[in-house]
Amino acid sequence: MMASESFADRLERSRKASGPIIAERVFELDGRPRAVRVRIRKPRRDPKTGDHWCTFEVSGLAEAMGFKVWGIDSLQALQLAIRAAGELLREKGHALTWCGDQDLGVPRTLPSFLSAAASSRLDRMIDRELEKEAQPPRKKRPGR
Repeated sequence: MMASESFADRLERSRKASGPIIAERVFELDGRPRAVRVRIRKPRRDPKTGDHWCTFEVSGLAEAMGFKVWGIDSLQALQLAIRAAGELLREKGHALTWCGDQDLGVPRTLPSFLSAAASSRLDRMIDRELEKEAQPPRKKRPGR
């Protein structure tokens, strides 16, 4: 990716919705409720290739944007649409919150281009951090 190329620049733009809205999330922007909206539409099958695509829209930022992402099946297309929407929102760097929390509730996933060894290292690192967070805090002994 070139330094000036944004995540949105790498996505296929879509001017046309692929189907009914199946999921929607509304975010606050700079404390203003209902300011940014993400809508994900029902995945559709391409009759020529058998692959699936899913469109999603983001409104409330500088411009309303629509995108189309492709997957081998409808589940992958849906997962990629959710991932792409989350990455797009994180990249924009606005003061977005969801229900007052900075965690937007859109999971990050590991990129598919990582080697098996790199994915495994990251999985182990995540597991270690989760285990640390799950431990109750250690009490300090008096006088130390």
